[in-house]
Amino acid sequence: MKAGAGRKVVLLTGVVCGTILLAGCGAFLEMPVGDTQAQSPERTTVKEAGWYEITDRDLDTLEYNVTEIDLESPGEDENGRYSYRDGVLSVSAGGDYALKGKLSGGRLVVNVFEDEIVHFILDNVEIRSDSGAAICVEKAQKVIITAKEGTENVLTDGPKHDTGDKACVFSDSDLTVNGAGSLAIYGYHGDGIRSRDQVKIMGAHLYVKAKGDGIRGNDGVILTDSAVEIECEGNGLMADSEKDMVVIERGSCKVIAGKNAITARKYVAVRDSQTDLYSVWESIKCDGIIEPEAEAAE
Repeated sequence: MKAGAGRKVVLLTGVVCGTILLAGCGAFLEMPVGDTQAQSPERTTVKEAGWYEITDRDLDTLEYNVTEIDLESPGEDENGRYSYRDGVLSVSAGGDYALKGKLSGGRLVVNVFEDEIVHFILDNVEIRSDSGAAICVEKAQKVIITAKEGTENVLTDGPKHDTGDKACVFSDSDLTVNGAGSLAIYGYHGDGIRSRDQVKIMGAHLYVKAKGDGIRGNDGVILTDSAVEIECEGNGLMADSEKDMVVIERGSCKVIAGKNAITARKYVAVRDSQTDLYSVWESIKCDGIIEPEAEAAE
């Protein structure tokens, strides 16, 4: 399809798709989604395209043995787990961190050992960065971002980055977003969420608005039991590597994209989901396997 056609494409996969985009991110994110705690961890094989894994930690939304950080006055942890200097809150040890409050003009940076997992529980958090990603993961095995139930959380970057991270939430490792609260991400410089590995959205209520791509995971983007809404000038959901994939299972996903709604070279699957895709270029751009086939409506 030629650019500028503004064609609407609706995927019907077990649920009738109605009109779901409302102004902002309110009503769409209130749609019911699955309970991640009720699911058992499973390994799913994605045919020739490879496989992905949902672990206990991907589904974990609980707080236990947490380190609490008030973003209004972060200070420095006496055990050296985190420090705050010149607007940068640096996390240097794996574990669970309960964040609350606002961090204006600053950013959160994760740099831990490659075998460590960092879990952030957001409790009405607002991070507005002026000089780079609101959350930047430089090194870790995995980072999990949980929006605590009953809370509203916002992450924002600015139009100029002094650093090389080209997203509001940028990660060099696997990244998981979950939780029954709401999370809104505004990427004014580049992408909304970007990982050089996989991005998993598990039972989350997520709104993304981005100058570039909405959600980009080089090795794959997996959406399960979530309510996701994306507005972006680039690709809505983007994967680009030798083992890439985009998988949407259950829940709902709304995309308005300036390029393709979904882009992956190897594999795209939409299963039992309420999915509404609007794009300037193609609804699904994939040279490999697409399941099921899209039904197009003018």
